Amino acid sequence: MVPSELRIGILGAGGIAERAMVEPSHDVAGASVVAIGARDPERARAFGERLGLPKHGGYETILSDPDIDLVYLALPPITHAEWAVRALRAGKHVLCEKPLSVNGTTAALIGETAEATGRRAFVGFHYRLHSFTQRLLDVIASGVLGDVESVDIDFSIPHFVVKPGNIRLDGDLGGGAVMDVGCYAVDLLRAAWGEPVVEQATAVLYDGDQRIDLQTDAVLRLPSGARADVRASFLGDDEGAMSLRIAGSAAHLEATSVIVPQWGATLRVSAGDDLLVEETAVDGENSYARQLEHLVAVLGDGAPSILDAERGVGTMRAVDDIYRAAGLEPR
Repeated sequence: MVPSELRIGILGAGGIAERAMVEPSHDVAGASVVAIGARDPERARAFGERLGLPKHGGYETILSDPDIDLVYLALPPITHAEWAVRALRAGKHVLCEKPLSVNGTTAALIGETAEATGRRAFVGFHYRLHSFTQRLLDVIASGVLGDVESVDIDFSIPHFVVKPGNIRLDGDLGGGAVMDVGCYAVDLLRAAWGEPVVEQATAVLYDGDQRIDLQTDAVLRLPSGARADVRASFLGDDEGAMSLRIAGSAAHLEATSVIVPQWGATLRVSAGDDLLVEETAVDGENSYARQLEHLVAVLGDGAPSILDAERGVGTMRAVDDIYRAAGLEPR
C-alpha cells in the first residue's frame, strides 16, 4: 500500500525519464515525480531545475529519501539488478525501464527480492496498458482467426537512429537489438499465446563490438506448434517497422506500431475479400500515462499486475535462449 499520492524518484537523467515518467505524471491523478538522481549530481540538478522537480542528487540520495514510494530505473539494463535490489531493500517499489534486466538470472533476482522485501517490482512494457494492445490481444484470443498457423513480428528501428556512441551498441551496458526491441516481441508472444520455445536464430554483428547484434532473426515455436518468426533490428529502412502479422486458418491479422500504439497503430483482420476488423489507436491516448495509472491502481489495492517482475522473468529467459541460438552469450 502507498499514500494517497504515489511519490516517484527517478534514477537516470536521460531522455527516457522525461518522456516515460515526468511528462505522463502531469496527466495522471495520484502520482507525482518528486526527485531525480544521476551519477553526476550536477546533471541531476540541471534536470530537476529544468523540469521543476524539488529534489535531486546522487542515486543514494533518492534511495534514502523516506518520502519516495517508487523508484523508476531509467538506466542501462546492465545496472537494473543492482539498483532494483538496493531500492527494494530500501523499502521502495521499483519500475525498471524495459527490459527487466540483462538476463533471466538477474531478472529472477529482482522478482525474488521484491517478494522477500514485501515491495513490488515492475517492468516497463508500457504498450501492454494501451487500449489498442488490449484490443489486439482480445481479437487474437477471440477465435476469429481460427487456428494460428504462423506469426511474423518485425520490430526494426530505422538504420540512422542507432549510431556509434549510442548505449545500445555497448556490450558492457547490455546493448543489442534483441535486448532493445526484441524483448517487446517476446513479451507480446508470451502475452498472446504463452511460453514460446526458441528453435534457431542468426545475428548480424556490430563491427565495433562483436557482442552486439545489429539484427537478429529468430524462429520460435508457440505452445500450439505454430511457428513465430521474429526480427529485431537496428538496420531497418527509413520508416522502420513495428509490425505483427498472423496467418490463421479462418482469417489474417495485421497490426502496425505495436510497440508504441500512440504513433498511429492500426489493426486489420481480413478473411479473403472480407474485412472483419479495421481499427486505429485512440487519438491522444498515451501508453506511458496508462502505465502510470496502472501502477497507481495496483499499488493502491494490491492487485496483481501484468507488469510484475516475477511474470517478466520468462521474457528474459527467452531472450537468453535467442542469443544462445545465435551463437552469442546472454548478457
